Amino acid sequence: MPGVVRQNYDSLSVSGRRYLLLIESSCVLISTAAWVFYDFVWVHAQDYAVFYTASRSYLEGHLPLIFDGDAFTAQINERLSGWLSLPLDLHPWVYPPSFLLTIIPLGFLPFVVSYGLFIIGTFGFLNCAVRCHIPQGYQRWVITVGLLLSPATAFTVVVGQNSFLSTALMVGGFGLIRRAPMLAGALLGLLTCKPQLWLLVPVALFAAREWKVLGSTIVAAAVLTLASVVVLGIEPWREWLNLMLGPSPLYQRWLLVGRLYGQSAYTEAIVLGATARIASLLQALTIISGAILVWWCFRTSRMRGDLRLAVLLTATILVAPQVSIYDTEMVAVAALLFLCRALRDRFHPGDAATIIIVWGIELLDPPYVFRWGLMTPLVFCVFLAVVIARGRTDIRGSPVSLSPGHPEGRLAF
Repeated sequence: MPGVVRQNYDSLSVSGRRYLLLIESSCVLISTAAWVFYDFVWVHAQDYAVFYTASRSYLEGHLPLIFDGDAFTAQINERLSGWLSLPLDLHPWVYPPSFLLTIIPLGFLPFVVSYGLFIIGTFGFLNCAVRCHIPQGYQRWVITVGLLLSPATAFTVVVGQNSFLSTALMVGGFGLIRRAPMLAGALLGLLTCKPQLWLLVPVALFAAREWKVLGSTIVAAAVLTLASVVVLGIEPWREWLNLMLGPSPLYQRWLLVGRLYGQSAYTEAIVLGATARIASLLQALTIISGAILVWWCFRTSRMRGDLRLAVLLTATILVAPQVSIYDTEMVAVAALLFLCRALRDRFHPGDAATIIIVWGIELLDPPYVFRWGLMTPLVFCVFLAVVIARGRTDIRGSPVSLSPGHPEGRLAF
């Protein structure tokens, strides 16, 4: 293995090594700033405290507590007072019951052990998932180091979120389409635990005519939902749907402290002074535009699989109705896939700068706090254009290698 890695790296051009050194050096500086800033500003494990307390509430027979936002937050502060540096403000349970089902086992462990295993385990899963798309060699180490240096990784670790898991499910799902379509569908079905990040998955699968994977995805999602009903009962689903769809005062309060500290199209519009109706319309238009773009990439485009996935990951963040800094782990993976493609082929003018800017833009978020964060969607749109331009250039440059039967002409390696 070391010999393969070394031989692979030795084949990299001098200019490629310079670009890689520039990107790595910049990412180290950005990552250091991210770790220092997030560690200083945010309460450690504040989001994981929600997961853990919900799991313990079920195990202790107090499941209805999680749907009383104020009482649930008070329980978090009381249970974890020795760990939290500050009492949390409103932190309601807003995840579907299917996600609660998957994290119940974590409640059997002490909080610190549970937190550590969750973060390390899901990060390892993500690292393995991304490697499905990268040939054997030094680029796999580039992926591992890149994931560790991502500002989204720093934020995820500090607050204890599930973005490693959600990103791994999507990346791994599309990485296994050619080798294990049923397993690929199962992973993508599990992603419905975070439905706002699943919106474009069926669009991509339908456009690519991956019927077996699409069917497996639907079955996996249905089985997970049914299992949650069997274990948790139907009432949690009623409560969650009422929270998401009904005129819920709790949802409106969470909107102020949760969604508006995100970076969705809705949030951007509100920050710019739009009414809630206009912001919702902009969000709907963003979703439609993203779906059209993904449909084109997976139906009519002959882009390589890694670039298609980069488009899907970035578009997913742009269209998600609720998205935060930690969710942009998906964009970090997209940037890494694009970096590895440039290392395998060659860097085009501006590629290195694009990767560094996409990598570091999250330090300017959320836009509700830092108005410079309003540029984030524009940066992501430029990145999409660069990725698509790279894909079209590759097609014009090597049409034979991208025949439908070629591995890189498919959805994954």
